[in-house]
Amino acid sequence: MNAGVRMGLIVALLVFTSKATITLAAPQLPGSTPRPPAEHKADLDAMLARADAIKVVDLGRFTRLLEEIGAREAELDREQKSLFHFLRGWRATWVGDYETGKAELDNVADTSSSNVLRARATATLINLLGIGHRYEQAFTRLNQLQDMLPSIRDRKARFQALGEASQMLSTAGQFDQAEAYAQQMMDDPPPGESICKGAQHLMRARREGGRLRTLDPIYQKAIDSCVEGGDEVFADAMRADVAAFHLANGHPEEAVKILVANRDGLRALHYPTTLAEFDALLAQAYLKLGDLPNARRYGLSALAGSIQGEFTDARRAGYEVLYQVEERLGNAAAALGYHEQFMAADKAYLNDLSARSLAFQIVDQQLVARKAEVEVLNRQNEILRLNGVLDRKEVETGRLYIFILGLSLLAVAWLVLWLRRSQMRFMKLARRDGLTGICNREHFVEQADRVLAYGARSDRGLCVILFDLDHFKNVNDTYGHAVGDEVLKRAVDVCHRALHACDVFGRLGGEEFAILLPDCSPAQARARAEQLRLSISATSATQARPELAVTASFGVSSTLQCGFELHRLLVVADAALYRAKRAGRNCVFMGDTGDIPDSPYLTEARG
Repeated sequence: MNAGVRMGLIVALLVFTSKATITLAAPQLPGSTPRPPAEHKADLDAMLARADAIKVVDLGRFTRLLEEIGAREAELDREQKSLFHFLRGWRATWVGDYETGKAELDNVADTSSSNVLRARATATLINLLGIGHRYEQAFTRLNQLQDMLPSIRDRKARFQALGEASQMLSTAGQFDQAEAYAQQMMDDPPPGESICKGAQHLMRARREGGRLRTLDPIYQKAIDSCVEGGDEVFADAMRADVAAFHLANGHPEEAVKILVANRDGLRALHYPTTLAEFDALLAQAYLKLGDLPNARRYGLSALAGSIQGEFTDARRAGYEVLYQVEERLGNAAAALGYHEQFMAADKAYLNDLSARSLAFQIVDQQLVARKAEVEVLNRQNEILRLNGVLDRKEVETGRLYIFILGLSLLAVAWLVLWLRRSQMRFMKLARRDGLTGICNREHFVEQADRVLAYGARSDRGLCVILFDLDHFKNVNDTYGHAVGDEVLKRAVDVCHRALHACDVFGRLGGEEFAILLPDCSPAQARARAEQLRLSISATSATQARPELAVTASFGVSSTLQCGFELHRLLVVADAALYRAKRAGRNCVFMGDTGDIPDSPYLTEARG
């Protein structure tokens, strides 16, 4: 079983485990008088409660208790059986038998008469399905959990449900609801809990949603409460968020101070997911400070600690830092290798983000559509009932009522049709960059691959223009992100006016953009890049600040040198863009596959 995935699941399950302690009933001695049914029930209740209490601290004793209870399963009543199957599902999930665990938990979530057990099983399923990337199933279970929340009176079960709901909603970009649930956890923690976990979910939701403007003192208070309660993993997760906040606000030295001071303690916890996040942040901070040896050291450590086979944010950041370190040191071949891995990790990570968001929207729309369909059936049944009970004296009134109900039926049918169209609209929105309205990275790659495949079949040359805005970080730091966003939108508008309908225009991330030009020679591509450069530099960056001048640097590559593979075109254009930056910015450079002689892809393209 994948060690990183297993550790993530263990901590998620451990976080909200009940802390009840039960004294075991004395064992029955051989030859003693059989206990009456009431005593049998009390004995089994005690064994189940004890197993529930020790499952995260003594797996061996927990397993032996389950075997003892299983031997007496015929004596269990319905509620005891539900708890027994929940514990068996929990154990199967713990040891990595996910299919068995899911089957047991599904049974409890769907059939148990106890809403507390159903809530606990559903919350555990959400965590399990999320780890397995089964997002539509996870959000379907989340809807069920949200429906149960008002009826859950057990404070520990409610606390667990709120935590799972907050985390899952954050992954889908539903930050308002995620913050609301986290705030409820802070407002009413059950006995044995504090503001620790709720504050961590709140801080993470605000940071990932771009809403963490200041470091409220409540976060430090929450970190202290995490430490006091022994919840060190949550304390370190919050410290990572604080470090990321300092890094985003131009204070890498503060980020380094926090992360280095707590890294050894985190290593002792043996929780590689958070440690990889620490190392990725340290690599980014040291890169900003110009400390290339430490940036490389922690970038490699972030890769080593990331979940193998999973493209997490820590893995993506590690590859990006190593690519930039080798580029600055002039190691072109190593830089190319890391750049290739960064692009793959970045694409997979963004694909996963899109999949989570799209799964949430699809499940949400399906829920609304099902409610509308139920309403249609209810109204149809009401019409049939009225037709059956009307007598002659009520015919006229009944017909009027049936007519009104018929109109309502048509309205609901129109609503269902509208919801179906909304689903298609959500899928279209998932392909567009939210700020500029042009293709996002995933859709650009998809469209560009199609156009390149057609160009290869028709033997028509294509070119790629890669450009980014010069000193864009200074714009954000000096004028704020609102002005930075306006600069990006104005630059995109300028480019739109100069592009053809068949050109593919996309935002790869931040201030970096790419344009694929079909049926275009290198000389034409260079001329068009020069035209774009002049247009951007000649246009006021924003209406509010006409004095703000913005320029861009361009790199151009062509299928004549690189062949018809998008990755090769982007790598060569990126190398040309980097040369344009070194040459003083605000200029255009043509790509040359000789810039990176050790690339097997480019050697093949030249041949």
